[in-house]
Amino acid sequence: MTAKLFKKLFGVFVFVFTFLVAPVNLAAEPFYLSYTYPGSIGFFKLKEIPKKAKVVVKAGNREYTFPVLSEKAYFVIPYGSKGKVFVTLYEDGKEKDRRVIKVARKKYRVSRIWVKEPKKYPPELLKRIKEEQKLLRTIFSQVTPKKFSETFLRRPLKKLRVSTPFGAKRIINGKKRSVHWGTDFRAPLGAPVYAALSGKVVLARELYFTGKTVIIDHGLGIHTLYAHLSKITVKEGQFVKAGQLIGKVGSTGRSTGPHLHFGFYVSSVRADPMLVLKSRL
Repeated sequence: MTAKLFKKLFGVFVFVFTFLVAPVNLAAEPFYLSYTYPGSIGFFKLKEIPKKAKVVVKAGNREYTFPVLSEKAYFVIPYGSKGKVFVTLYEDGKEKDRRVIKVARKKYRVSRIWVKEPKKYPPELLKRIKEEQKLLRTIFSQVTPKKFSETFLRRPLKKLRVSTPFGAKRIINGKKRSVHWGTDFRAPLGAPVYAALSGKVVLARELYFTGKTVIIDHGLGIHTLYAHLSKITVKEGQFVKAGQLIGKVGSTGRSTGPHLHFGFYVSSVRADPMLVLKSRL
């Protein structure tokens, strides 16, 4: 199948799919959502950039807010969502469009790994970890003007071979830990890593858990993360284009072997990178 034919068929699929998600308002905005699994990304297509707009996703007892700065109002169906999720577009505090989405069920595998770690973290290391976690929260919460023009995500590696998927339940050294918030791709040491979208490098340094790490701000609350690199080839503050070399595969930080950990975030909400790679932006 040619790329041109694929995009044409994909467009037909998205057009048909929009009618499977029930709109509450009769005057509904164009709406795109390729999948209804937890971690899926979607957006409302607006006629113009609205003022004081936001998308609110209500899943269970929690609400997730996605600020709107462009004619595309992005959102994510959060991990852990079950049953029905309500996606509402607001402008000037008024509800303009609301969709009711039935979340598709998805089973998540259990990932068991063994890594070297101290029996007790010394105070200086705990301080470093807390400072790095705070830094990441600050970065992912930033919503800046749009920096990309692509409508599909580029592959961060030439070949994508998943070793640990998004949402896997982690058991580290025999103990239950957090969920795996990205996708791990197997790759040889030194394999080139590419930017998935155009944007500004907002972090390019070594962190305790993720090793040599690059984070790119693509605007509109969208960020991508590339972790465990052996080498970083970009600098903080640098603007990169989609497909540009940003580093090389490694096993730095808390890692059991050469691979790329790839994360995708929208206003701090984690999305499933594999679903995003197959979705229209």
